[in-house]
Amino acid sequence: MPGYRATVLSHAALAAALALAVFVIWLTTASHVNAGVTYFYVVPIGLVTWWWGRPAGVAAVLICTVLYLLGAAVHTIPHFGVALALRLAAFTGVVFVVSLLRDRVVALEHSAEDLEAITAALTPAALPRLSGIDASAAFVASDHGVSGDFYLLTSAPGGGAIAVVGDVTGHGPEAARLATFVRARVAALAAHTSDPAELLSLANAALVERSSAELVTATCLHFGLEDARLTWAVAGHPRPLRLPGMEELPVAGRTLPLGAARRLELVNGETSLTPEEAVLVYTDGAADVRRDGVALGAAGLADLLSPLSDLPSRELVRRAEEAILEWADGPLRDDLCLLAMRPVAAAGG
Repeated sequence: MPGYRATVLSHAALAAALALAVFVIWLTTASHVNAGVTYFYVVPIGLVTWWWGRPAGVAAVLICTVLYLLGAAVHTIPHFGVALALRLAAFTGVVFVVSLLRDRVVALEHSAEDLEAITAALTPAALPRLSGIDASAAFVASDHGVSGDFYLLTSAPGGGAIAVVGDVTGHGPEAARLATFVRARVAALAAHTSDPAELLSLANAALVERSSAELVTATCLHFGLEDARLTWAVAGHPRPLRLPGMEELPVAGRTLPLGAARRLELVNGETSLTPEEAVLVYTDGAADVRRDGVALGAAGLADLLSPLSDLPSRELVRRAEEAILEWADGPLRDDLCLLAMRPVAAAGG
C-alpha cells in the first residue's frame, strides 16, 4: 500500500507540474499568438486518463479549462468562444481516445490472466500423489499461444488411478475453454466409474450435448493396484507407449475423437505392468515437431525417447521434453504434452 500511494502521488505531481508549466509558459508569452501552447494541456489530461481512467480524465479537463480561462483573463483571445470550443474538443477527444485504449489494454490483461489460470488448471505443474503410482507430466505451450491440451490424474472409485490426456483440435481461448469443460466433466465422471471406455463415452455424450463444433482426442487409462492391471481406451488420440520397449499399446475398433459421433463404440485394452515397466501418453504436438520440414512422427518419437525409458517418471518427462525441444529446429506448431505413469512396488514386496 505505501508503494502504491507513493506512485499515485508521484503521478499526480507530474500531471500537476505539466499543467502548471503550460499555464506559466503561456502567461509569460509576450503575444496572444502563442495561445496555441495551451493545446499542450492534452499531455497531462492524457496521462491522468491513462493512469486513473475516464472520470479522472474528465476532472483533468475541468482543471485545465479553468487554467485556460485564467490565462485568457490575462491575454485577450480573439474569437474567444471559438478558441474555447476548439480546446474543449481537443481535451475531451484525448480523454475519449485514451480511455478507449486503456479499457482495451485492461481487458487484454484480464483475458491473459484468465487464460493463464485456465492453462494452469488444464495442465497443473504437479500431479496428485497416489499410492502405488509414480506419475509425472510435462507441458510446453506452442507458439500459437493457449490451446486445448489437458491432462488429469485422479483416484479411481474402485481403487487405483485414472489418467486422462486430451487435446482439443483447435487453438485459442475457445479451445482452452472447451478443454476446461471436457476435463471438468471427465473428473466428475471419474468419481463414478473406472472403466476407460465408459468414461470417454460419457464424456462424448456431454460434448455432443454441448453442441460444440470442435473435436477432442483423448486417451483414458485405469491402473488397478490390486492386480497391477492397466486398462485403456483411445478416442482418436495417439496410442500410448509401453516402456521400456516403446511399443504402442494396441487399440481395437474405431477410435473416433470425442464429438465426432453421437455414440462412440470404444473398446478397452488390458495388460499387466510390472514395476520395471511404464506407460507414456502424449498429445500429437510431441510427434509433430519438425526438423528441416520433416515431422518427428510416432516412430521417431519412440526412437528418441527409448534411451530414457528406464528413468523414474519425473525424470523421464523432464528429459523427454528436453530431447524433443532439442530435436526440433523451429518453434512448436502445437502444444507438447507428456504424462508418464509407472507402478511402484509395495514396500517389502
